[in-house]
Amino acid sequence: MIELELRQIVDAIRIPLSVTDNHGTVLAENRAWASVRQMLGEEAQGLQNLLEKAIESKTEQSLKACGLTVLASPLENGYIVLQLKGEDLQKLREQMEDTMQTNSAYQETLSNFGIQNCIATSDSMIRIFTKAKQVAAYPTTILLLGETGVGKEVVSSFIHHNSDRADKPFIKINCSAIPEPLMESELFGYEKGAFTGAREKGKMGLFELANHGTILLDEIGDMSLPLQAKLLRTIQENEIMRVGGTHPIKLDVRLISATSRNIEEMVASGKFLDALYYRLNVVELQIPPLRKRQEDIIPLAEFYLQHFCEKYKLTKEFAPDVRSCFLQYGWPGNVRELRNTVENLTVSSIGTWIVREDLPTRIAGRDSIVAHSHVHSGETSMKAAVEALQRDLVSEAIHRQGSLRKAAAALDMDPTTLGRLAKKLGVELS
Repeated sequence: MIELELRQIVDAIRIPLSVTDNHGTVLAENRAWASVRQMLGEEAQGLQNLLEKAIESKTEQSLKACGLTVLASPLENGYIVLQLKGEDLQKLREQMEDTMQTNSAYQETLSNFGIQNCIATSDSMIRIFTKAKQVAAYPTTILLLGETGVGKEVVSSFIHHNSDRADKPFIKINCSAIPEPLMESELFGYEKGAFTGAREKGKMGLFELANHGTILLDEIGDMSLPLQAKLLRTIQENEIMRVGGTHPIKLDVRLISATSRNIEEMVASGKFLDALYYRLNVVELQIPPLRKRQEDIIPLAEFYLQHFCEKYKLTKEFAPDVRSCFLQYGWPGNVRELRNTVENLTVSSIGTWIVREDLPTRIAGRDSIVAHSHVHSGETSMKAAVEALQRDLVSEAIHRQGSLRKAAAALDMDPTTLGRLAKKLGVELS
């Protein structure tokens, strides 16, 4: 309760502020301080040295980096307050204004490309959307490649809504979700009496429903070879034949297909028709996994947090260490996993701030598991748990990396600081 009140108080203060305990553990810091960390960049690792000096000396210490002076001031109650020197606040405001102007120009650029409703911060995704914008104006077929959950459906929607078919139907089909015996009739429809149980008047297929619009065939790699042959004919002739029908039906449909499989390997092994592959792959867009475009992680997380807060009428914020965990996690489920995680955190976290303790273990990282195990194995004091956690992390890093210098780089620490910490914890350096 005390830490929650402390976080609320610190967040209400408009100047950059961070509060730690006398072991250097961050108890609370506001969003303005997160901006300071961002501006310090690599120099931010010096803050740990600054804290250690203030804790050991019990006197105010200072650090000058990137034109800013950071003060670490010990309080009588054991807390350490990190803040900027008074005259540097104006420098910070000026730097933030420059950043805001840059972001404004960036958003204007995105708007010019017609992607203001898409989250694209990384160069790779901006290139994807830029190319998608270019080809959207033409009715050519497009093949979207990428792991499950990377956002292939989002890109396909973007293409449709930036084409001259935007006011026409956009039909999405997951080829892996429709049973094989039903796939042909679902795609192409059927005539009256085509099979037992058929509707008396027959039924239009999804291709007919998409006429003059766009159709997305997602997970097309799961389509059987006989159906691939029929799809190939549809593309070549711009017409479909209903199941049980005798007359072809002419169509004008823009086709986008997508798959998470290695379709070239499928072609080589005979599991996918090469003629169909070349028809589908007039324009190819390879969407990178989320782990390879880290610049998109936080903007996406913030976007989904705002979305779910509005949906559930809640007010939530990510604590800075949560953002760090998001950036360090590999996101094997890509954007879909991120979206589901943010929804979970929005509804399950207590209070305004979403903190590291709210995160699933797989995202919070190994140190959370270690700290948790020490607390529940009898080492119930905070000091003992923190020291045990530090000892495990330092020992493992040195053993795994083979040298103090490499271990320090892996832990994002100064080698001298790591050496002192290892000695203090009784960790062997050889």
